[in-house]
Amino acid sequence: MARTTPTYTPIGKYAFASLISVVLLIADLNYGTFSTVRGFFKASAIYTQLITESFFDGLKNSILLLQDNKILIRSNNNLRNQLLQVSTRDFIQNEIKTLSIDLQNLKIELRDLVGNADIEIFQIASFDLKNYLCCSYHQLYFKNPKKLIVANNSPVAIGSAFVGQTTGRDLNLIKAILFSDIRHILPIKVQDFYCNAKGTGKPLLISCIISDSANIVITQEGDNVFTSGLGGIFPKSVLIGEVDSINKISTESYEILIRLKTNPLDANFFGVMLSL
Repeated sequence: MARTTPTYTPIGKYAFASLISVVLLIADLNYGTFSTVRGFFKASAIYTQLITESFFDGLKNSILLLQDNKILIRSNNNLRNQLLQVSTRDFIQNEIKTLSIDLQNLKIELRDLVGNADIEIFQIASFDLKNYLCCSYHQLYFKNPKKLIVANNSPVAIGSAFVGQTTGRDLNLIKAILFSDIRHILPIKVQDFYCNAKGTGKPLLISCIISDSANIVITQEGDNVFTSGLGGIFPKSVLIGEVDSINKISTESYEILIRLKTNPLDANFFGVMLSL
C-alpha cells in the first residue's frame, strides 16, 4: 500500500552526516586518506581509455589492412592476367614461328624430292587412327582452303619420301590412300628385282609375293627399296623403305616384307604433287 504522506527524518541525522563528511574531507586534505582510492579510480579510467583507444586503433588498422589486402589481391590478379596474356602471346608467336620454319623445311625437302614439279602443301584434316592401327584401310583427308582442283592418283609425300596418293575428293576435302592400305599397289625396285608391292593393312608395311626363288638370292634383309617409276604415278629411284624380312609362305613362293621409311603419324602437313 503506497504512503500518502512523506516520512519524517530527524534533523540530527542530517547534522551527523554533514559532520562526518566535513571530517573525512579535512582528513583527506591534510593526510591524503583517500588518495589510494582516488588514484585507483583515476588509473582505472586511464586504463579504460587506453584499452578503448587501442581497440579502435586495432579495428581501424584491421580495416585498413583488409582494404590494402583487397587492393593487393586485385593488383596480383591484374599482374597474373597480364603475365598470362604475355605468355599466351609469346607461345602463339613461337608456335607460328616454329610452324613457319617447319613448313619452309618441308618445302625444301619436297623440292629436293620432286625437283621442279608443281607441288602444294596441305594440312591434315582427318586420320582414322583406329583403323590405321588395327585394320586394312589406311586413308586420310586433307584440308583444302584454297579449293584447289587436285587430280586423282597424285603422289603424296612427307619430306623426302612418298607415303601414298590421292583418290578423290569428298565435299571440299582431298582424300588420300597410304601405301600400307590393302587396296594399294606400288611398283618398286630392290637391287635388280622389280615387283608390285601391295599394302598389308599393317602400319608401315607393304609386301611382294614372288614364286621365283632366284630373286631371293639377289634380295636381302636391309636392302633399300625404291620406286621403280613404272605405272606413271611416282618418279623412279625414290627411296621409300627397306627389306624387313623374307619369309617362305609355301613350297614355291616367298613374301618380301618391306618397312616404309616415313611414318604418316609424324606429320601434320603433306605435300601433293599436282604434276610430274
